[in-house]
Order: sequence, then C-alpha cells, then structure tokens
Amino acid sequence: MDYTQLNPNQKQEMLQAIGIDSVDELFEVIPPSVRCDEGLDLSPALSELELQRQLAEMANHNSGAHNMTCFMGCGAYDHFYPVHIDQLSNRGEFLTSYTPYQAEASQGSLQAFFEFQSQVARLAGLDIANASLYDGATAVAEAALLAVNTTRRHEVLVASTLHPEYLAVLKTVLADLAVTIKEIPSRGFKVHPEDIETLVSEKTAAVIVQSPNVWGQIEDWDGCFGAAHTIPKTAGIAVFNPIACGLLKTPGECGADIAAGEGQPLGNALNLGGPYLGLLAAKEQYMRKMPGRLVGMTTDEHGRRVFCLTLQTREQHIRGAKATSNVCTNQGLMALRATMFMTSLGSVGLQEMAGQCWHKAHYLASEVSNLDGWEIAFEGSFFNEFTVHCPLPVTTVVEEGKRRGLLVGVAAAGRRMRGLSAGDELIIAVTEKRTKHEMEALVSLFKELSS
Repeated sequence: MDYTQLNPNQKQEMLQAIGIDSVDELFEVIPPSVRCDEGLDLSPALSELELQRQLAEMANHNSGAHNMTCFMGCGAYDHFYPVHIDQLSNRGEFLTSYTPYQAEASQGSLQAFFEFQSQVARLAGLDIANASLYDGATAVAEAALLAVNTTRRHEVLVASTLHPEYLAVLKTVLADLAVTIKEIPSRGFKVHPEDIETLVSEKTAAVIVQSPNVWGQIEDWDGCFGAAHTIPKTAGIAVFNPIACGLLKTPGECGADIAAGEGQPLGNALNLGGPYLGLLAAKEQYMRKMPGRLVGMTTDEHGRRVFCLTLQTREQHIRGAKATSNVCTNQGLMALRATMFMTSLGSVGLQEMAGQCWHKAHYLASEVSNLDGWEIAFEGSFFNEFTVHCPLPVTTVVEEGKRRGLLVGVAAAGRRMRGLSAGDELIIAVTEKRTKHEMEALVSLFKELSS
C-alpha cells in the first residue's frame, strides 16, 4: 500500500465538512471513564524514507522458502510458477474483485471459473468439478458430506495415513452431525484393501484414502476403492496431489467417485500457510449435490456464449440442516492463478514438472539411504516425498538445518501423527526447484550430524 498521510489543513477541511471542530468531538459518546487520556508509548513519527528503512530491516529478519532451500512438504510445496502469473493476477480487476452476488453480471469471472472447473475435472479424471473450496482440508470434509448427502448413510471410513490436519477439520465439520468416523489402520505406513473390505458395511457412505499419503507413500487406490465398492453405493474418495496427476494414474482412473485435494501447488506461493484453495471433482451422479459454486456454459437469446451459476437454487446455502453445504463462495483469486498455471504448463509441462519431482526425490532418497544410520522408513513407492528415520533427535536435525539455510523437512512428531510416529521420522519433499547442489548440501549435513 502506498504511504499516505493527512496534513492539518486537510484534517480541518474534513472536520468542517461533517460539522464539528475537533476529532475529540467524534468520541464524545464514549464515557470518560473508559477513555485513555494519557499518551501512548509509541515511537516518534518517521519520514517515509526512515519508515521504509525500518520495515526493510525488520523484514530481513524473516527466513523462509524465499531465502532458504526448502525440503518441507506435508501439504504445502515450494513449486515454480512463471512470473507472468503474478503480473496477471495482480491486475486490479482480478486482485480486488469479490464474489459477485449477481454472478451472471460478472461474465469474466464466471468464464475463468468455468475454465478452472474444466481443467480440474480433466486433472482428476472425473466428470465435473466445482469452482474451488477454501483449502485441501475443507475439500476433504465437503467430499465426505457430499457422499453422506448422496448415500444417506452415516459412517465414513478414513485412512489413518490421511494428513492429520485434514482429519482434524473433517472431525470438526462432522461433529454436530449424526456421522461416525472410523479410521482404517495402517501397516507399513500404508492402508491395505483387505482391511477396508473388513470394515466397510451397508452403513458406510465413503472410504477416504490419500495418495501420496502424509508419509509420502503411494497407496493402492485401485484396491482400496475396489474394496469400498464391494458394498453398492459406497463412495471412494481420493485425496490427491494435483502435480502427481501429471505422472501417476488419476483418481478417476483408479476407481474414485470423488476427488479432493489442495490446489496450492498449482501456481500459488506458500503464503505463510494461506490463502490456498480446495479442489473437488466427482462423477456426474454427484452433480446436483456438489457444494459451493458450479458454473455452467450456455447461449443467450442471441446465440452468444454465456456463463451462469447452475444446478443450485440461489438461496440453498442458508437452508440450515437441509443445505447441501455451508459453502457459498470460492477462492476466486487462487483459482484464477491455478487456471493460469495449468494453462501455461499444459499437459506436457505438467508431466515434465511431475517427472522432475519424481526423479529428484528418488535421487535424494538413494543418497540419504547410503548414509550410516539413515534409512527410508518404508519400502513402498513414493512420488516426491519420502520419510526417513534419523539416527539422532529429529529436532536437532531441523534446527541445525535452519542455521545453515536449509529447511530440511517436516518433523513427523510435531505434526500430530496420532501415535503413528516413533518420534525420529523426518518427512522430506523434493520439487522441480531443487538442484543437485542443494541436495548434496542436505546429504552433507546429514552425514556430518551422524558422524
């Protein structure tokens, strides 16, 4: 924001315009007993130049992915996105626009959301997608509600390898509903189809499985959703990484009925944890109960292409217990950035990005596993994230990494892994941005710490 101030003459003009003599008159309605008559303990006023210098000095104390090498993941990833995405999304008509209440008057926004929906549906390998939700966690919760509303059943099976924060949000959203959440146990940091087949019943509305899961492992979606479908109408919900869809089978190809995910990797920065955007796609049979906004394309009386919100009554979001969802808006700016990102890369670019993530992660995993005392925590397949057992306290590794400008990964014990963590696991993520030099620096750190 530009640096602005009012001079005494401007203040006096404003006071005269509203018919008072001083600023104090504005606060006469406040009882004197609760007013602060003493001066505030504030620093002296600064000139614009002095203020810029002070703020810059303060900002230089911040450290993060912008000035450190980032191997952190667990749902938020340091991916590359072209500079033109910032340039375009910062245009005033995009940056300052708000959810339109008379949506059809905002044809530009609706067209962007329609394109977003089309790209997400293709990415997930499913028939339809909505115009985004708040983040990955709320998308998972809305996916569960969608299954409950459609099947009219009240039990949800959730893989214990789901991101713990997603599970926490899911439990919060469903807390006041007559819905039971049962966790599917894991073995070897994965869930197994035979365990799902044992648990699934006529009461089960959905089976939720994340892949790659919170530990980085690729789950057997085909087997898991096949087990879910042994009971008719039970929905298979895939929690997916959109970048991984450039290399791995899509949720739709694996038999998922609904797919939910975090859209941050699609052209959105880490943003200190938000704002992000939730992705939600599903088969056509779920279309009329999709939460949030769904944009359709048609033609007007003159034959021109137009866009509109469709298949929902305008006031359905305030119908209390009968509402499809409490969500009535979307992450428009984040969804726009994701649309620009997917359009810029295209399918070939996304495949290239996913391929680099896979190859670099497997190279680093191989190098780390060759170190004495360091071992990969599982034997299964992974995409760009893997878990290692550390031969020393994981907090020591993390803190020493910070001192050397390396964000070495996420300490599993600190992310509420619900008793699944032994306390020494480090979850390492590798994106296309990481160089061989940076990975060698990480390996050297590990080697030095364990020697």
